[in-house]
Parts: sequence; C-alpha cells; structure tokens
Amino acid sequence: MKFLFPFVNLNDRKSFEAQMYKTFGEFGVTKREISEAAEAGFDELERFKSDIRHKTEDVLEMLEKENRHGIVLAGRPYHIDPEINHGIPEIIISQGFAVLCEDGIAQLGSLKRDIRVVDQWAYHTRLYEAAAYVTKNSRLDLIQLNSFGCGLDAVTTDQVLEILEAKQKIYTTLKIDEISNLGTAKIRVRSLKAAIDERDKAVIDHSSDEDYTLKRVMFTKENKKNHTVIFPQMSPFHFSLFEAALKKEGYNAMLLENVEPSDVEMGLKCVNNDACYPSILVTGQLINALEQKKCDPDNCSVMITQTGGGCRATNYIAFIRKALKEMGYENVPVISLNLSGLEGNPGFSITPGLVHNLVRAAVLGDILVSLTLATRPYEVNRGETDRTLERCEKKLYSYILNGNRFRVKNMARELVGEFEKIEIRNINKPKVGLVGEILVKFHPGANNDCIRVIEEEGGEAVMPGLLDFMLYCLFNTKFRRDNLGLEPRVAAMSGFAISLLERYRDHACSVLKESPRYAHVCPGHIEDIAEGAKNILELGHCSGEGWFLTGEMIELIESGTKNIICVQPFACLPNHVTGKGMIKAIRKKFPQANIVAVDYDPGASEVNQLNRIKLMMATAFDNLAPKPGKAAEKEKEAVKEH
Repeated sequence: MKFLFPFVNLNDRKSFEAQMYKTFGEFGVTKREISEAAEAGFDELERFKSDIRHKTEDVLEMLEKENRHGIVLAGRPYHIDPEINHGIPEIIISQGFAVLCEDGIAQLGSLKRDIRVVDQWAYHTRLYEAAAYVTKNSRLDLIQLNSFGCGLDAVTTDQVLEILEAKQKIYTTLKIDEISNLGTAKIRVRSLKAAIDERDKAVIDHSSDEDYTLKRVMFTKENKKNHTVIFPQMSPFHFSLFEAALKKEGYNAMLLENVEPSDVEMGLKCVNNDACYPSILVTGQLINALEQKKCDPDNCSVMITQTGGGCRATNYIAFIRKALKEMGYENVPVISLNLSGLEGNPGFSITPGLVHNLVRAAVLGDILVSLTLATRPYEVNRGETDRTLERCEKKLYSYILNGNRFRVKNMARELVGEFEKIEIRNINKPKVGLVGEILVKFHPGANNDCIRVIEEEGGEAVMPGLLDFMLYCLFNTKFRRDNLGLEPRVAAMSGFAISLLERYRDHACSVLKESPRYAHVCPGHIEDIAEGAKNILELGHCSGEGWFLTGEMIELIESGTKNIICVQPFACLPNHVTGKGMIKAIRKKFPQANIVAVDYDPGASEVNQLNRIKLMMATAFDNLAPKPGKAAEKEKEAVKEH
C-alpha cells in the first residue's frame, strides 16, 4: 500500500494546488479537478470558520443575557479528542460554565504587539489573540491545556500568563498526559470557580493594570563604544573564534567560556522548566554572569543567535528577556544575531567583514574539531594533541582579531601540518559518531563531556561540523520554494549563499584530501546529506535539526562510522521525531548500524547516560574485529589502557 504524506501550505492556494497535483496526478486526477476540489475545500473552510465565529458570538450573547460565566478552553488541535482531553470540557460545564474554544474567540481579539515572545506558530497566534480578548470581557476566563513534555508550550504558557495577569485575570493551566485520573483537574476547576466568585464580589482597580507588550531596550551606537557584549558558550572549538570576529568589528565581545553547576541552577530558577535543556543552560549562564559581576550590568549587553525557524531556539531571546526582567536587569539590551530579519539594533550590523570572519571561523573551527578527534585517541605522548589544539586556536584567534590577511586554504595547510607532527600509534579503534541537537552535541557542559567519555572507553569520536547546520538552514528554502510557495528569489539567494560557503570549505577540504592521515575526515556536500535523508523521510521536516539529523546519521554510516550516539534534550520534540524516531528505519536500511539515543537534561541520570554509552561501546568493540573469546577481550583492554 502506498502511503501519501504531502506537505501543504493552506495560506498559499497556488502551491497547495500544485502539491495536490503532484500527489494525485499519477492516479489520473487532472489539474482542473484539483482546482475545483480546492475551491470547494477552501469555501468549506471559510464556512466552518464563519460557523465557529457565529456560534461564539451566540454564546457570548447568551452569557450576557443570563448573567453567566464562560471559560475559553485553549488547547492544541489534538486536545479536542475525548481520549486525550479525558472529559475536561464536561468537568468545566458541570461547574456551571459555558465552554468556548480559542478558535472562535481569537477572531474577536485585538492583541497589542510587540509581545515578548516571537510569535512563530499559527496556533500560538490564535492563543494569544484569545487571551487578549479574554482580558476585555468580564464574563470570560481562560484555561490552557498543555501536554506533559511539550516544550513548545513553555513558550506559550508564560506569554498567556503575562497577557492575562497584566489585566488582573486569573490564569489556569492543566497538564494532560495518558493518566485519566482527573481528581486534580476537578480541584483546579473548582478552585478557579471560587476565585472568580471572590473576584466578582471585589472592586477591581484597573488603574494598576500593566502593559503586556515588549518594551525593547535597544543596543545603540553609543553602547557599542562602552558596553561589554556577553554571549553564551555553545562550541569551544568555534565560539572563541567568533569572539575574535566580533572584536575585529569593534564590539567588546566576551565569551562565557565555561558552564558551572550554578548556571544550570540559575536557569532552572529563571526559565519555565518545561523548556528544553539548552534554553535553561544558555539563560542560566547569562544571568549568572551578571549576578557574579563578571561584567558591569550598567555597561553590558547580551547577544544570542536566532535561527528564525520553528524550533524554540528562535525564542531563546524571549526566555532571556523574561529572566533579565525578573532578576532586575531589564535595562540590559539583548542583541539578536540573525539573518532572518527578526530584530535589528542601531548599534549592531551584520557587515561583509563580520560575515567573512564568522564563516572563516566556522570552517577552520570544523577543521580543528576533525583534526583533534582523529588524532587524540592515537597520540603517543599524552596531552600533545590538546597542546597543539591550544596553540592553533591562539594563532587563529590572533589572525582574525588583528585582521591578518590569510586564505582559508593556507591556514588549513598550517593546521594540518601542526597535527601531522604528532606521533600516533597504528591501532584500530571503533569510530563513534556524535549527532543531535546542536547545542547538546557541541557543548561539553551540556552532554557531560561525551567526547571524553567515548575516548576513555577506547573509541574515536567523529563529530560533523557546525557549518553543516548553517548549510541545512539555507537548504530548507529549496523545499519551501518547490512545495510551499516560497518566493523563488529567496531560495535563489540561499542557493547562492550555499555555493559560497561550500567554496570556502572546498579550499580547506582540498588540503585534508592531500593528507594520508586526515583525508577520511572531509565532510560531505549538503546536497548529498539531503539525498541520503530523502530515503528515510521528507525534507519538509525542518523544525529543530529536522531531516538534517537523519541525514548526518546516514552520512556517518556510509562513510564507515557505524556507531552513533544521538543526543537531545528531553523536551526537544522535533529531534525525538527525526533523531530517536528514525533509528528503527535507519537500522532497517543499514542493519550494521549501532545507534543509541541519549537524553540530556538537568534532572537526567548521568549514570544512566554512561551505561547506555558503555553498552553501545561494547557492541562497537564486538563489531570492530570479531575474535574468539579471550583474544577479543585482550585487544579491547589494550585499546582502553592506551
């Protein structure tokens, strides 16, 4: 049986019809029939929205006439299923409330903007609009349903709370999971009813109402002269070089290099704990830097990247602003480093010089990763690889900071030459790929130094580069152009950017290919990674690391690295689908694949993480060179001792 699963954009009629013809054309359905069916479908959609709107207006009129109260029950679309909501609408009705959905109320809303969060999902927009209307209607309150582990709702619940509480409305959220015992939910609804009754008896002074809109503190040209710009660690191999690139452009940049346990504690204190581990870690590190006086809060700004995609990484900036306000640092400007046009600041601009140096830093940082990981497990003199790495990092930092004119190819040749001087042992070790959510993958503080664990267990870590993720973000525009109606001009610009980035990297790869020792570490082209991923899933899966995560695993397997650790935060829903969720399909296609998924979170058991990695490593050794009994054990012990 053929399973059809086209990606469609209901906001673009032309691309929708094109997708439907691609899907059903092979069954003899004509373009005319598609167009007629689409017209009938969109007409029905409008009638449905109109019915919802009119029914909502009727209920609101009834509440006014009968002096009753209503609850806007705001849940995700799947919460309408009685098997998922466990009868919560009926519980609310049993308390004398009328129940309305956020779809009908949202059409009446008039949300004031800008709000603190980046409003990146259509459902979120309806939710915020509904909350805004509830603040204006004395007969309505709102209950939000959210699913256990739904990290996206760490964004929405905080924002809905802010909108409602700014106008002295009561906010209630109910967590939904597979447990159908609704004792707690009944208590919460009864408590809400009692609170509403008390509020209705009181005289509310609306002069103390607050404004829920964002009052953004701008980073000015004057700030550029006297502010320290702090930014969090993500990849030790790359981010120190990014610091040099920012300093070269005149910013007093300061990388917060090391993560401390107190940073995690601060993150848990300041960020909704349903949010993903990276957002907790990043926010905690920034706030802790201010708390510990690593910089002067009155002369300090914060910088964070924004991808502009569907992942919560786009909303790190919102988590940070909320934490700054709550900790008393609301006057600290937050700078968004993005190429999506999300935010701008008078004192910060993305110049050709900055882009040039950031790309060079990414390319050469990737080379440092590859050279270090391919050398350190085999070094004769312990610590020599790390000393060489430190020396090379200082040289690159100095070259970028001082504006030395150098070609990527020539610098790559110098780096390869330095690492080729290191004496190594000719022994065979299992190669272990490390893929996953970008921060957890690169950040040793987030993954409990997973690379060191691999090496201590006798393996060689292989980690695809940071530039690949940048290429993935650009490559997604091709799918959106072909399937979702994106302007061809935007996709063409992204295609041009990909060709430039690949050209930068090709110069470095040509040097690696000349080296017998390091020729095998050359990365693949983003087109090849996408082609590999297409055999498992559609390229429309582009939230988080999306199809790229699957593609990286396939690239590793096809290049000889059959052992893989896939790391992600517990609440990273996209990566649980395209990472952990694809492992079975990958094993079916590549039976020799030895893949383990490991979750990292503040509350995750490090012992459990280590045990999962050790079990995977045991299988890796068994697959390395199968030998009878004691001979295999002796070889394994020899590798570990080294």
